[in-house]
Amino acid sequence: MKKTTSNPTPLWLDTDIGDDTDDIFALALILASPELDLQGVSTVFGETEQRARLAQTLLQLHNRTDVPVHAGCGHLLLGPGRMEVMPNGPMSREPIAQGPCAKPAGRLPALPPVHAVDALAAHLHTHPQTTPVAIGPLTNLATLLLQDPAAAAKVSRFVVMGGEFKRAMWEWNIHCDPSSAACVIASGVPIDFIPWDIGMTCTISPAQLDRLFNSSSATGRLLTRAVKLWRKAKPTLHHLPRLFDPMAVAVLLHPEWFEWRRGRVTVSFAPATFAHTQFTPEAKGPHRVAWEVKKTAAVRKVWSRILSL
Repeated sequence: MKKTTSNPTPLWLDTDIGDDTDDIFALALILASPELDLQGVSTVFGETEQRARLAQTLLQLHNRTDVPVHAGCGHLLLGPGRMEVMPNGPMSREPIAQGPCAKPAGRLPALPPVHAVDALAAHLHTHPQTTPVAIGPLTNLATLLLQDPAAAAKVSRFVVMGGEFKRAMWEWNIHCDPSSAACVIASGVPIDFIPWDIGMTCTISPAQLDRLFNSSSATGRLLTRAVKLWRKAKPTLHHLPRLFDPMAVAVLLHPEWFEWRRGRVTVSFAPATFAHTQFTPEAKGPHRVAWEVKKTAAVRKVWSRILSL
């Protein structure tokens, strides 16, 4: 059942849920937050129908089948019909790591036949107060801007988990589809960015992770399985979850946790800095970048909220 509070903030979550754990944690945070009103979910990157079924599974656990989940773009904006090799980086043709967490399709609502971009466009025309929160590659948002710019123009801002501005490096969500990122960033729509280093700062401690593993709730068991599948799929990486995507949701809950810098973000296509993002301070720029975060409070409160499910 949907939790209610006075004047909850409406949002639409655009996600590549199913690989790293931060996406499923972000969706859990939304479901645990009565201050937020989840209007819809769209999936992006690779096997978007698998991702949609995973999102449906968590929503169903909380009797939120009223939230529509739409499969979106699995392909690059300017690339082939399916994900292939990208310069210096990832591939995505295999099943998603957390796919086994999803219920079988027969035990979930049928996915709507409407493509995610069409669904989001229609929703924004009638609910312009909705904030799209993008925590995956930006292909769906770029396609929205190209297909129905009038719908995108209705929103007051996008919230994006993406980019890195303190180090010379590419960040995953931008690098997976840099053409889409450039399109969205140059669109003129105001954007709040949660960059890579904020997520790196907000790492769950072993003790906090043990609290999840010891949870007896259905959601706790699902999230525990997601973490273990993620660890199995990426055995050489760190094994403590980092809250990249939940911090993007936290922007709507506690913007005061972040130190913001205003300016203009761009995406590089130079060979040596392919898919890197750059930030130029500008007093009236369209972009805000979270430069610092109150780490201790943010991690503690976000994790406690997630574990409340």
